[in-house]
Amino acid sequence: MRNISFVVICWIFLAHFAPVRLRGQEVAAGAVGAVQDFGLPASLPRPSEMTVNAFEEVLYKFVNERRYQTLGWQVDKTVRDTGPYLNGKYYGTHPAVKVYYSPEIMRWLVAGRQGVIPDGAMIIKEQYQPPAARHQDSTDEQLWEALESWTIMVKDSRGSHDGWFWSNPAKNQKVVDYYKYPFEEPYSGFGLYCVRCHGSTKSPGAVNEFTFAALRNIKGFPGAPLLFRVDDSWRAEDEPADLSNEALLAAALAQNSTELAKSEEGKVIGAPDSSSSASKSHPRCAESDNPTLCSPELNETFVRLFPQMNQCDRAAILHFPPVTYDSVPRQPLAKRLEHPAGDSQLFLTSNQCMSCHAGITEPFGPTMFIPTGESAGYGEPGLHISPYGEWRWTPMGLAGRDPVFYAQLESELALLKKQFPEQKAAAISQQLSETCLGCHGVMGKRQHDLDRGNSTDTFAVSDVYRHELDPHAAGYNDSKYGSLARDGVSCSVCHRMQPRPQPANDTRPYLEHFLSTSITGNFFLGQPGEVYGPYKDNDLAPYVMEHSTGFKPKHSDYIKQSQMCGTCHTVNLPVVDWPKSATERHNELMLAENNPNFRDFHHHVEQATYLEWLNSQYENEVNPQNAQAKSCQDCHMSQGIQHAPSGTDVQTIRTRIATIQDESYPDAENLAEHSEIKVRHRAEGYSRHNFRGLNAFLVEMFNQFDDVLGVRKHDYMTGSKLDIQHAVDDLVRQASVDTAQIEVVSRWTAANEILTTVDIHSLVGHRFPSGVGFRRAFIELLVLDETNPQDSRIVWSSGRTNEAGVLIDASGNPLATEFFTPHADGHQQYQPHHTEITDSTQVQIYETLLHDRGGKFTTSFIHGCTIIKDNRFLPRGWSKHGPGGGLNGHFLTATYPGPIASNDPRYQDGSGSDQINYRITIPSSTPRKNLRVQATLYYQAMPPYFLKNIFDSTPDTPAAMRLHAIISNLKHKGTAIEDWKLKVVSNSCLPK
Repeated sequence: MRNISFVVICWIFLAHFAPVRLRGQEVAAGAVGAVQDFGLPASLPRPSEMTVNAFEEVLYKFVNERRYQTLGWQVDKTVRDTGPYLNGKYYGTHPAVKVYYSPEIMRWLVAGRQGVIPDGAMIIKEQYQPPAARHQDSTDEQLWEALESWTIMVKDSRGSHDGWFWSNPAKNQKVVDYYKYPFEEPYSGFGLYCVRCHGSTKSPGAVNEFTFAALRNIKGFPGAPLLFRVDDSWRAEDEPADLSNEALLAAALAQNSTELAKSEEGKVIGAPDSSSSASKSHPRCAESDNPTLCSPELNETFVRLFPQMNQCDRAAILHFPPVTYDSVPRQPLAKRLEHPAGDSQLFLTSNQCMSCHAGITEPFGPTMFIPTGESAGYGEPGLHISPYGEWRWTPMGLAGRDPVFYAQLESELALLKKQFPEQKAAAISQQLSETCLGCHGVMGKRQHDLDRGNSTDTFAVSDVYRHELDPHAAGYNDSKYGSLARDGVSCSVCHRMQPRPQPANDTRPYLEHFLSTSITGNFFLGQPGEVYGPYKDNDLAPYVMEHSTGFKPKHSDYIKQSQMCGTCHTVNLPVVDWPKSATERHNELMLAENNPNFRDFHHHVEQATYLEWLNSQYENEVNPQNAQAKSCQDCHMSQGIQHAPSGTDVQTIRTRIATIQDESYPDAENLAEHSEIKVRHRAEGYSRHNFRGLNAFLVEMFNQFDDVLGVRKHDYMTGSKLDIQHAVDDLVRQASVDTAQIEVVSRWTAANEILTTVDIHSLVGHRFPSGVGFRRAFIELLVLDETNPQDSRIVWSSGRTNEAGVLIDASGNPLATEFFTPHADGHQQYQPHHTEITDSTQVQIYETLLHDRGGKFTTSFIHGCTIIKDNRFLPRGWSKHGPGGGLNGHFLTATYPGPIASNDPRYQDGSGSDQINYRITIPSSTPRKNLRVQATLYYQAMPPYFLKNIFDSTPDTPAAMRLHAIISNLKHKGTAIEDWKLKVVSNSCLPK
């Protein structure tokens, strides 16, 4: 009532041209009268009603014509700074600014920042080279000439939770096609990173409107803008040389970095240079330096080995929609509550988290960024260790675009189509696709199912590619599911998980309850509007996150538990070659199976990484007091960084974990209390989101085929273009330091015979390799003649490969076992688990091999029913009896070795190691004194036989053709995966 009376009084005084007193301040007569009903022209639609590009066409015309000025909008008294300028460096949150306010904004300010700003209101911030002192005597015409860019706020409560459309165009900006390579970060949109600062604002009413605007800055109102220290260092920069007007203009453009590159169509494709002081404090986009596509380098060996497909032109293969489409902000509360179940939005895309949880550089950093050069400026070299920056280039961040996954799924569906009648094949295919997308496209699949309720409309691979641009087109509203799915196992997946409640009448150990209800991606989510992290509630400042996204951060120890990882890293799948009898269906307790079309089949644990960890010395869920315990997070989320290429060695990372406008920023009007927005500097406990593993193969595909796979390799918030290379460096370090140790001992046992013993000790807390069943590791053993040290000659070998990663014999021919070539007796050949090797055609390979019901080797996840070989390294502490506590039966036996390796007592003694003897016959003509024996452990995420199976089963499907085109043209030489293998560890010795 007080607020309503206040506004009425204002207008009464206005009518009589009387001075108005606002909160004890006297306002000049007629000032409020300038608040006229102009607003947005009727031709300017709301941004939520059209695409970003379509709205930019209208918006850019509006600002480039300076319509806001001709409409008579209220304006700041003068150009003002947003931070100090000291020693040639500007510390402002924006450049120097002069702000225009639409009438709706003025009414809201005059009313004491109470109530809701109506849709269509605008705040337009003109931006100039700082400091503001440069412009203190400039005329309006001179200011227009000096104008560099704008930041714009357009109120549209239907577009996102924060209710604003944000834009940051340069002067004369034209619309950029963000959907063309290299997929620049949009200049405009809902849920942009602007909220990282604007989320710190506060208003006296119940509604906070995300603006720092204050009457003291505006003409006709009392008071003066905030004052920041500005020294005279800028004056030296402005010393004019004896130049012509044209040269002066060119120099100014170069200094201010406002010259914009233009495409052939005349559209602006560049942005202010990141080296300018304005860009450093308020970057518009990371410069891509107009990157060129990686030139294909056809691997002739690969093509000869995999001739199933013809070579495709790069433009012709199926491309993923670019990452620019992957933006799903938090929807307005009213829209979320339209669902019968209440708040219906479960997930956001990662770019909503990027705003605060990506690294930043100077002047307000470095935060979550370790400089490796002489400065920490925008775009300078450094290690980007923020949650967003590192997660982006992990298999979790890339899961929704993984070209191997989609090709494998295609091959599975093709096999089902051949095996079953059309109707049954379609039903099983649908369930399989949904099961697989339950992890690889998890957010899209989960959100789709919630929105559809009991509808028979299911989420399919085709939905992953949906990206309509026309909001009025049929199916446009469904495009968000593709955006969510392509974002992979994103922030709001793990940080929304909670343990599934166990019913009071279920007396089983909780682990048993978990394994029967919550695996194969069937995780449980916490309360709507909550996200969970490791820090205690009283150690958090939740205001900005809750204000900006509608999610409140809360403490939960579950985020640190391996069981959370076990929801997707325990995968129980049907064996469609092995149907159950009626008796079995009646008697057997079905474990973790909710899909009706799968219940008639026996099941196998296709991935058992979590179970393997449980049956190791590192588990702490059955035995919480285990002194040797290490969770998944302890190993796969580093708390330090050792980066050999740069020489960086930090044992404990000390940094803030978020970037918002808090007390470390320049002061601003209408900030929340400092206690509400204080982001603590963490002296310990900062865990990187690098999720280390060994799949450098996948990351290299994204590095070289970023256009096909639709990713943006440069980082918006830091300007870094090295994030993907640093990810590969991290994988290489994981392989070489934290995966295994190898020992080699050799001695002469006869004049021309060497006995070599190779001992390998696994350092990982689960099987190695683990995860999907087609991963493999193998030993290359070489006897080298080093008479000429610059050109060692191979005398004997086991485990050598060609340039396509195929194991070869001494003559360079692929081993018959590589593609399971049938023997004369008709049986397919393979490498068994060796305890002794005597021939160069024998290779020790650590892998899982399965037969289908027809007795043929298969890499299908749903046809492998008989384990022929599983000699992957067991973790240290493995036991046949397991830890107890609910790990039993089907899930315990999933951690057992295969039938051949189980006969090797050393292999399963709980030491996590293996020993192989090599009896090597050396040609008698070879001198003994210059021989060296070298053993190397290599890893392959995608062995050649796995690729062959995909290409054989689906020679003409889009995902398989894409995978073939990528791998056949992938450059290996000089990369971590040269010759299609990743080196893990190596050692050598001289025979004694």
